Amino acid sequence: MNLKEKVLEILEKEKYSFKDLAEYVNMSEQELSTALETKKLELRTLELISKGLKIPLYSFFRSDKPYFNPNEEPYYINKLWEGEASAHKNELTEEIALLKQILVQKQAQLDSLK
Repeated sequence: MNLKEKVLEILEKEKYSFKDLAEYVNMSEQELSTALETKKLELRTLELISKGLKIPLYSFFRSDKPYFNPNEEPYYINKLWEGEASAHKNELTEEIALLKQILVQKQAQLDSLK
């Protein structure tokens, strides 16, 4: 489902027209339609749309099936403090390994109680 379809679906549920939304964001219907179809919206316009529809801004970017690959580092990790983060990376990796071992032990204890 593309951005425009999502907006139209919400408008229909809330019993608003596309014209109402266009007026709310101070655009013509054609301008808003084109912006939604081409995904060339200013952030403030998208924010206005989310406020007008009373939905969180992030909901425009969610998909039906979340993507998660545990072996892949997410692209959205903030790397402004690279030196600080890399200093703790090894410690965190070791702690994760230890926690995984503890989970395995606890699961074994649970299995023995059955």
